Amino acid sequence: MSYVHLKERKYYEDMYDRHTVEDARRGMIYYYKFYDEFEKKLPKDDTIDRPGNAILLNVFYMQTVGDDLLYRYENRDQKISEWIVRDEEKDDQIASARLSEEPHCKHCGKQGLRIIDKSLTHRDEDAKYDDPEEVMFMLNCPHCKKNSAFWEDGTPWKLKPTLCPKCGAEMTHKTAETKIAMTFTYTCPSCKHSYKDKIDIKDKKEKPDPDYDKDRIHFCLQDKEFRDNLFEIRRGLLEMAALGKEFKEREENKHIYDAMKEVKKPKIAELIPLLAPSLEKAGYTELSLDKPEMGRDVFIGFSCLDNKSGREDYDSRKTLKKLVDKALIDTNWRLMSDGISYRLGYLNGKIRAYEREEDIKKLVMQTRKLQPKQTTIDTDEEKNTDFIIDHKGNKILL
Repeated sequence: MSYVHLKERKYYEDMYDRHTVEDARRGMIYYYKFYDEFEKKLPKDDTIDRPGNAILLNVFYMQTVGDDLLYRYENRDQKISEWIVRDEEKDDQIASARLSEEPHCKHCGKQGLRIIDKSLTHRDEDAKYDDPEEVMFMLNCPHCKKNSAFWEDGTPWKLKPTLCPKCGAEMTHKTAETKIAMTFTYTCPSCKHSYKDKIDIKDKKEKPDPDYDKDRIHFCLQDKEFRDNLFEIRRGLLEMAALGKEFKEREENKHIYDAMKEVKKPKIAELIPLLAPSLEKAGYTELSLDKPEMGRDVFIGFSCLDNKSGREDYDSRKTLKKLVDKALIDTNWRLMSDGISYRLGYLNGKIRAYEREEDIKKLVMQTRKLQPKQTTIDTDEEKNTDFIIDHKGNKILL
């Protein structure tokens, strides 16, 4: 199979890296402009390398250049592989394409045409770049020596007519070609309006880019020291953002965190003294705890005897549940959802300890019916903080 689209891997690597360098150079224009304007606005006793100023410059650099460099570095191999697969599929589509029926020459009407070329193109001239392409066959007639184009399903290819801009009639055209250009002369047979289009076909030598190799090493993160530094800056900024978000959330939900401080966290040895008094008063005796189950969470089974005559299964379980729930309400312990089992006056159940902050937070919100306040960071920042918009429309706080 002859390859029309598929190239050597180096071709795709060079194309990817060139796009990376071009995007980075455009981003650096905005960064240098911001750097110069920021430095001019500094008070006389301030310096550009002061930690607070350096952080702001890092934020803007990451927004305009750094984040894109890291993204393109991390996704380079995947994207290049996707391009290779895409072009392999295009070549496979061309190679496997067959005309559904033998066409007739559009010029003399005879058959026996020979395929001289197959290519992929959009049938609809208004199609988007990513829309599926179809195979178009170029055939030569051995009888009249003229060429005809057909789609794979046998439909003749039709050139969209050029309409006269003055009267709307379909125009005719003639083509004149030299070594450096093609000239198309369009003439309207109706109103005789005429104009020319010229296409330059001379091979243009690309001007050498003296800084490309240096910029490729830098912006494609081939320099390990620069690459590691960029990853470290991103990690630090993400941590700062997370801390800021957490601080804001704690500030706005102070009522929840204050309630969390009031939650008691009794040790295992303190559970029987905590539960026994109310249980014994209600007629439940010989309260005992099983050996704790230590894992991600702590679970402890408990058992007791119902010493109250005449209390049946349902009432005994229901009463004990209420007593346990009430005794644990202000603690980080809760009765498991399995509930309490009963048999011949012997009752047993299991309780669980909530130790992680997020679990205790959910526990407090559920128990006290507390609702978190809606975070209004964006609104507050817009009202009380200066900010700038970078070249991508992102907001950078000052």
